[in-house]
Amino acid sequence: MKTQEQARALMKRQQQALKNRQQSMLERAAAEIGLDDSKLNK
Repeated sequence: MKTQEQARALMKRQQQALKNRQQSMLERAAAEIGLDDSKLNK
């Protein structure tokens, strides 16, 4: 794998991990204030 391809793959994994963390935080916050899952945009 070329260096540029490795960098792109790493960035993609990091962005996906960040998105997953943000989604988890939103779901926990929604649960704390009493929203149900059906009202969350996924």
